[in-house]
Amino acid sequence: MTQADNPPDPPKPKKSRLRRWSFRLLFLLLLLFIASELFARFYLGLGDPPLSQFDPTMEYRFKPDQNCKRFGNHIKYNHYSMRSDDFPLHKSQPNELRVMVIGDSIINGGALSDQSEIPTSILQRQLAEDIKRPVIVGNISAGSWGPPNELAYLKQFGLFDADVLVIVLSSHDYADVPDFKPIVGVNLAWPDHKPILALWEGFERYILPKLKHQSASDEAYLAATAPPKQADIDWCTDSLHKMIAMARDSGAKVIVAQHLEKTETMSAPLPGHDIIQSACLHDKITPIQFGPPFEAARAKGQQLYRDGIHPNATGQHIIAATLLPAIESAVKAPSTAPATKTGAMPSPAQ
Repeated sequence: MTQADNPPDPPKPKKSRLRRWSFRLLFLLLLLFIASELFARFYLGLGDPPLSQFDPTMEYRFKPDQNCKRFGNHIKYNHYSMRSDDFPLHKSQPNELRVMVIGDSIINGGALSDQSEIPTSILQRQLAEDIKRPVIVGNISAGSWGPPNELAYLKQFGLFDADVLVIVLSSHDYADVPDFKPIVGVNLAWPDHKPILALWEGFERYILPKLKHQSASDEAYLAATAPPKQADIDWCTDSLHKMIAMARDSGAKVIVAQHLEKTETMSAPLPGHDIIQSACLHDKITPIQFGPPFEAARAKGQQLYRDGIHPNATGQHIIAATLLPAIESAVKAPSTAPATKTGAMPSPAQ
């Protein structure tokens, strides 16, 4: 039989070819999805946000013992919910200097700042170099905290044998009080669990709000939506007085620093600025003003803000440079009261 006599192979069924191409397409889509997820997680830095937890006294705080990598930045929270390295409750050496800096997202730095570049980390390095002593600088902060939240933290955790307490406030803090409405795990800026997919977090937290014409911020900052009540102003000023008294009773020096929003100036501050300043003067403290060095830098063309209130890396360095001489002067000044131990500390709730 010749080759010409062989009958031709029957054509392959169309369904078989369609099934094969469908599998190929699904495989390519799966590869694309995996590549996109890896890109979002390891290049964009999504999928590993720092987590928060509800707290019955201070409204919320960061979960303790976290090590995160986000947008290429290292973010660490120690056992006491501070954005700081780990350190023991009490001083390990008699000559150790301890500075506790308390505030909101201004001092925290947010996810867009690496741990090494937030003001407290800069201060810890510079103080150790200048005074040639062991130095611990604690960063006690969370987005949208006001004086009542900060006082609640100090009451719960103590002062950690602080030699100096630095309180950093913005003008809006004169009436920034907790309302204890559900926010952790409800507002995307206060997540309480890691997202399953980095891609989903990117869509839910950044793309979807823009589609809805909403803000998508990593700073966990809530601007006031109503005029302040006098009771709220009184609560905040009273909390500030109590933080100052608590620190002084322990033997710590107290520094209060005031930060301005981008549209504020020293000649035209927002109303809360003067109220905070008056409260400090009542306690014989002249607040340090970040406004003048910020204005001088901006006059030279430097960009200092990443939005309407939060300083960028350059602004954070100016904050540290402004606080440094004040802290060093406070350390040299004689103490007005004997230092006391903060006592037993409750273990942070997980």
